[in-house]
Amino acid sequence: MFRNEEFKSMILKLIILQIVFAVIGFFVVNIFIDNINKKIIERDMALVGNIIKNHPELKDNIIPYITKEVSEENILIGQEILKLYGYYEELDKSFQPILKGNKMQILISIIVLSFIIPLGFMLKGEYKKIYKKVQDIYTASEKVVEGDFGVYLTEEGEGDFNILNHQFNQMANRLENSLSVLKREKVFLRNMISDISHQLKTPLSSLIVINDLLLEDKNMDINMKQNFLEKERTQLERMEWLTINLLKVARIEAGAIEFKKEKVLLEDILNIALSALNHRLENQVLEIEGDENASFYGDKEWTGEALINIIKNAIEHSRGKINISLEETPLFSSIIVRDNGEGIDEKHLPHIFERFYKVSSEVKPESIGIGLNLAKLIVESQNGTISVKSKKNEGTEFTMTFLKGVV
Repeated sequence: MFRNEEFKSMILKLIILQIVFAVIGFFVVNIFIDNINKKIIERDMALVGNIIKNHPELKDNIIPYITKEVSEENILIGQEILKLYGYYEELDKSFQPILKGNKMQILISIIVLSFIIPLGFMLKGEYKKIYKKVQDIYTASEKVVEGDFGVYLTEEGEGDFNILNHQFNQMANRLENSLSVLKREKVFLRNMISDISHQLKTPLSSLIVINDLLLEDKNMDINMKQNFLEKERTQLERMEWLTINLLKVARIEAGAIEFKKEKVLLEDILNIALSALNHRLENQVLEIEGDENASFYGDKEWTGEALINIIKNAIEHSRGKINISLEETPLFSSIIVRDNGEGIDEKHLPHIFERFYKVSSEVKPESIGIGLNLAKLIVESQNGTISVKSKKNEGTEFTMTFLKGVV
């Protein structure tokens, strides 16, 4: 409570008001007491003067009662006599000659009002400031609800309102980020559907045409029929590969896959990739070099999936030779895949990992352009990096790099 600026401001003003009121009250009470003292002295003078005027011989007896302390016995005697005339200790102050009149009541009323009126204005001002801050939060909330995330509430200093403003700003930022993510996901879904539709359109059309030919020509030559069936199988395999890999991409981008964080030997990853591509490496000269004991912390199976796509790309573009290097430093481990193919033009390098991106001079027209994108997602999801270097007619080099420490 004491850290709130509003509370501290109110307490400070109350203290100042109390001090001012105390000072004013002190002077007013002093003036009032001086006035009563003056009247008492005047009454004593009038009493002594009247007695001595009529009885001068009592002068020496009367004066001490005014200037010195009076004995208790004389006070009691005086009380008994004055009671006979209706003058006693419990006499209402309104009947007291010295206090008679409304001056005292008026004076007290002025003192009270001099405190209450400023107090009222002070409380009104403080609550006005509080309600102003509430109104600012209300107005900002309305803007956020309407989609205006540019509002910002001041959050400097301490106090509950500054904490509330900070939390409100954080909430607005999170809502904005959530909406941005939803919009990106919506765009991603739309593009994904469009890409899938585009990629499946060609093989589906080919399958429909081939199937129609097989159904219409009952007397088709067996060799031709076999050729058509081989083409159908190729298109079906292409569709199957596309569907499986698109699902992998979607799961990774949606954060639905939890990558393992365990020590992995680069050699094990390489073995996974070579086993999967064994039949496609028959016509390639494969060179493997480097540290076979090199390792990093990550997911063996998924990293093997990434390497399969990199080596597959090298097989499709090489001229019969692929070199794979396993390297390790105190900080990171790398797998480098080089081919001796035609290379990639420099203008295509910034886009080579984009989904469905295909170089115009690609030697494999049936390639879909999703393998490298999937490899990039897998590597970067494990806090690794993937890069490419290439020169025309000299070949291409892909490098996957992973930190050695536990992620």
